[in-house]
Amino acid sequence: MSPAGAPVASRVLVVGSDADVSIALHLHLERAGFAVYCLPGPTELEAIMRVVAPHAVVLVLPAAPDSTWGTALTSAAGATRLGVRIVMVGPSRDLVEPLAAVAGAERAFSRAEVLSRPLVVVERAVGTGLIGQPATAAPADSPRPPPLPPPPAPAVILSESGSPQPVRSSPSPTIDLLALIDEELVDEPRSRPQPTRVEVNVSLVSEHNFYVGTTRRVDSGGVFIATALPPAVGTRLQVRLGLADGRKVDLEGEVAFLREKSATTGRQPPGCGVKLFNLPGWATESVDRFIQARQPIVFTPR
Repeated sequence: MSPAGAPVASRVLVVGSDADVSIALHLHLERAGFAVYCLPGPTELEAIMRVVAPHAVVLVLPAAPDSTWGTALTSAAGATRLGVRIVMVGPSRDLVEPLAAVAGAERAFSRAEVLSRPLVVVERAVGTGLIGQPATAAPADSPRPPPLPPPPAPAVILSESGSPQPVRSSPSPTIDLLALIDEELVDEPRSRPQPTRVEVNVSLVSEHNFYVGTTRRVDSGGVFIATALPPAVGTRLQVRLGLADGRKVDLEGEVAFLREKSATTGRQPPGCGVKLFNLPGWATESVDRFIQARQPIVFTPR
């Protein structure tokens, strides 16, 4: 491990159990003047970041990230807001790029790219200069950045196109699902229920999440929408689903189950599970990659 007196601006924290990648980064980055710290797994990432105060964090993902990586990516997303540079490395671009988008990582590379050119993880996104300064360029008592704050409480936004709203910068107005349901309650009963339009964006820090059924894949489940007043089971919905990689897809759905807030659910938010129909293959693959990083809700109909 590099000396603790190395300047903060040149500290790089490498996280992951891939020995070949960790050794290559340790050797080449130290030769380039960086102070390198290695952490074999993401479990204690936030605590170690507070101690090391790195300028850059390299997250080396395994072929199948487990649930511990969800917390790691959340911590990384918080660190980017303080100016810490996050670089992600995975077995392939297909695996790492969607997760990098979730974590707000600056760059993403495949394992082969990093092994062939280790210094790529500390190169600036534009140009070939290296980030930070050599380890001897700054005094040993350089101040550390402030500790990472806890992730902010997630904002829950559900929207319906066309509803009257104050003028906003976005092209389509949004409303809360609670307001939408209140409007439905005061309307007179309709002979044919109209589908409700909602928009939900699932991320590592959102109260919304995906749920799975018997196959442990999203095609046996759908999306869980966190709301204090969910629509009844069987309600048809038009869902605009925002995926972790930034893409959106319009789908039809139906409320499959409700979850109320109670002592048995603890900190879990109330809401409803919405079965999604005709989810395209590319979206299914994106969601299945996402739930490797954040554990989904498991729901099996009785």
